[in-house]
Amino acid sequence: MRILEVITPSRIAGAETQFLTILRELRRFGDELTVFCPANRPFTAFLAQKGFQPISWKTTGKLDPYTLFRFVKLIRERNIDVVHTHLSTASLLGSFAAKLAGRPCVAMVQGFNKATCYRYADKLIAVSFGVKQYLVQQKVPENRIEVIHNSVPLADFNPQPIDEAKRAFGFDPSVPRVGAFRRMDPEKGLDLAIRAWKTVVERHPNAKLMLVGEGKAAPQLKALAAQLGLTDHIEFPGFVPDAWRLMSACDVLLLPSLKEACALAALEAMALARPVLVSDASGLAEIVENEKSGLVVPRGKVEPLAEAIIRLLDNPEFACRLGQGARRRVEERFDSSRQVEAIRNVLLNQVKANRNHSSD
Repeated sequence: MRILEVITPSRIAGAETQFLTILRELRRFGDELTVFCPANRPFTAFLAQKGFQPISWKTTGKLDPYTLFRFVKLIRERNIDVVHTHLSTASLLGSFAAKLAGRPCVAMVQGFNKATCYRYADKLIAVSFGVKQYLVQQKVPENRIEVIHNSVPLADFNPQPIDEAKRAFGFDPSVPRVGAFRRMDPEKGLDLAIRAWKTVVERHPNAKLMLVGEGKAAPQLKALAAQLGLTDHIEFPGFVPDAWRLMSACDVLLLPSLKEACALAALEAMALARPVLVSDASGLAEIVENEKSGLVVPRGKVEPLAEAIIRLLDNPEFACRLGQGARRRVEERFDSSRQVEAIRNVLLNQVKANRNHSSD
């Protein structure tokens, strides 16, 4: 297949990491990939570092006529079979261009976005049933939506003994570490983690909470930590490249989101055989089986979150069993080789349907 892969990222986060995983797996199938990413974006250079040379030019938003007609020209010149879009701007422009060029478009839906961004796409791939439900509520027909969860390349994630991982980063193995690898936005619930930590350090006074990432809520979160007297107990390392490596040095991974589509950070932690503690937001509860591959607590509540953290730190053997269960869960359900094959089948079916329609 000749596939035009289109993404319009503003940052390097979960959707962008998943995009790279999809590209790598599709290349293994021998598909011919043309990749577009706007100029002057950090992710454009990141793709080049990873062995993909994207076509780039400056874009000016969701209704950019210059980009639209350049896409149409590109599709025709390269005889593209199918357009595969990622993120809302890419989906609106890419699907409209595909329609004008007479090619099918499959759009990845990795968040709770307005359905209008996908009006011209032939098929939508939602990364969770929660996302599918959100689209259906916006009157998108169910038969236009497939659910294929996010995934991780298991071969890249080799579980490491916790003490060894801590020493590799210069951490004291005897100090409990809980990590939250999240974009610092209000919907990620990191303020709840900070408030819960006030209770945790009463039981484990030497424990450290690492809030890894950047975002608009970072100043407020740092101020909250200071207000609660937790400055010495909470670390804010900011953006960390290949942050999943740092996950290995955490005893517990925390995702207290108020809303979540399908958190890649949870899957990465699980692939590393680390216990995950998540809220019952739909995109997390679909991944984690409570008491088997992690713990699930009610979203938006501090006390259950604090109690669950303490339970895991008090019972390292139980935490280890959950981590092993988490690894098995990813092996069975969320390995990228299996998930991307499912995505490829959706793309291939749209190509076949388009050819059959054209021959009628």
